[in-house]
Amino acid sequence: MAKEPGPDVIQKLEQATAGRGGAHGTTPGVAAPPVRPLKQPTVVAGAPASGLPPGGATASYLLVDHYFGGSAGTFWAYDGSQWHPAGTNQPADEQGIAQVAFASNRVDINWDDSSNALTLARCWKYL
Repeated sequence: MAKEPGPDVIQKLEQATAGRGGAHGTTPGVAAPPVRPLKQPTVVAGAPASGLPPGGATASYLLVDHYFGGSAGTFWAYDGSQWHPAGTNQPADEQGIAQVAFASNRVDINWDDSSNALTLARCWKYL
């Protein structure tokens, strides 16, 4: 059964949103950070039992900030301790996320360690 995010998770989202330059209901004040590719492949030899490299985790929560009157939004993934953003500057980006990630049973994420920006959302659907 899905678990609703607690106050600590919501507070971390507010801090991450403020750090990104946006607030609820307003257009972000800064552009999304440039995404650098991960230095290692998605699955590496000697990776932890989860199969995820450092800078990767299974998301606990997913969220999309959509800003009305503009095309910029933010896709957020929570790794259990912090939120990681990815800019959605095209309406199709948000539609794709809603249709794929939100319908998945599991979403594995990777992020750039220097910018904290998401670089991959691997969406699993169990049949």
